[in-house]
Parts: sequence; structure tokens; C-alpha cells
Amino acid sequence: MVSVVGSALRYRWLLYELVVRDITLRYRGSLFGFAWTLLNPLLFMAIYTLVFSVYLRSNIHDFPLYLLAGMVPWLWMSSAVAQAVTSLYDGRTYIGKTMMPTELLVIVPVLSNGVNFLITMVLVILVSLFFGVNIAWALLFLPLLILIELLMTLGISFFVATANVFYRDLQQLVGYAIMAVFFLTPLFYARDVVPQRLQWLVTFSPIAALVSCYQAILYYGTPPHWRELIFALVFGCVVFIASMLYFNRHRDTFAEYV
Repeated sequence: MVSVVGSALRYRWLLYELVVRDITLRYRGSLFGFAWTLLNPLLFMAIYTLVFSVYLRSNIHDFPLYLLAGMVPWLWMSSAVAQAVTSLYDGRTYIGKTMMPTELLVIVPVLSNGVNFLITMVLVILVSLFFGVNIAWALLFLPLLILIELLMTLGISFFVATANVFYRDLQQLVGYAIMAVFFLTPLFYARDVVPQRLQWLVTFSPIAALVSCYQAILYYGTPPHWRELIFALVFGCVVFIASMLYFNRHRDTFAEYV
């Protein structure tokens, strides 16, 4: 873990250039360019608001805000993991052939999607204020949540990226896993609609705990519940440390498999 963090700091200018390059390439040739950073969550909000507030008539008050408060953090994690799972294979020309630390290949998609997240979070805060939510002092917890999500996203990304080097089918499974977690996390429905016998799927989900913390701040205007905050923090630290151990154990063999 120390070596990975040290490499990120030592090669911070290279990391910066790679992140900028990743963001630039993502929107190259598109009509709206970087504006898609804001358009994507707005389109999600419009579609899901139509389906769940009009067609299915959800009872959630101020549904667009409830959806954005959970959807924007989810998009950071899901997009980063989906991109990171093939990052080592896609960057195989750099592995073992250059001085660039291999871990930067995994960190780049996490940070580039994190930049999109931070920009979109400004939109969510404005929407929250528009709906009259008093989020003033609750926002003090937002940097902690961002740090927790960063640890969690890095941990998951390093694990799937490393495993995909040896088991290429994983990149297909990750897509299904992301879709499953999306529907099992209370992003567009309230937690109390989950049947009692299945409540454990939400209670023991660190992703649901993290999303609930964001919703507490941005939707309810209250500090996150301490149990969910600690649960997300502990899981983020554990998965990050475990994935670093897994990555460092196999880093010397990457060049043989990619």
C-alpha cells in the first residue's frame, strides 16, 4: 500500500497527464464534449423520474433529488470499475517495458471518473438547494465520504484489474455484477420497500451504506448515520489493503500473461 501511494506521489505529474489524456480521449469527437459529464446524470434522472414517479408512481418526495444523491456517487464507482477491469491488459505495452509504475494504469480511470464526479457533485448540491434542503453543516461530512469512496473504488478496481490478467472472463462478469448491485442498491427506491426477508441484502451491502450516507447529506440535510459511515469506512480500508496485497503479490508476473 505504501509503495502504491508513494508511486502515485512520485509520478504525480505523469499521473496528472494520464488523467487529462483519459478525460480528453473519452469525449474526443463528440458534439457536446465535456458537457456529457453533466448531461449523463441529468438524462438518467429524467428517464428514471419518468418511470418511477409517473409510470410506477413512487412515493418518494422530491424524487429527482433522491435519485441524483445516490446515482452520482454510484456512477463514479461503477464507471471506474468497469474501465479499470481491463486497464492492465489495455496498458500491456507499458508493463515491463517502461519505467512507468504499473499501478498508475489502474489509478488513472478511478481519478478521471472522480473528476467527473466532483464536477457533477456541484450540480447535485445546487439541485439540493433548489429543493430547499438545508445542507450547510452536513456538507462537512462530504470530504470524508469522498475519501471513503475513493478507497473503496481503488480497492475494487485493483482487485478486478489484477484478477482479469489471469481470468479474462472476469471482465464480462464485472458488467453483470455492476448491473446486479445497481438494482440491489436503494438508488431509485426507498429501503423500506425491500421485503423483510431480503433486508439483509441492503443491511450488509457496503455500497448501500455509502449511498445512504450521501443521501443523508444531500437529500435529508443530516449527517450520515454513524453505523453506515463506519461500515463503509471499514470496508473501504479493508478492500483497499487486501487488493494492494493481491496486486503486489502478482505484479511481477503481469508481463508474462498480458
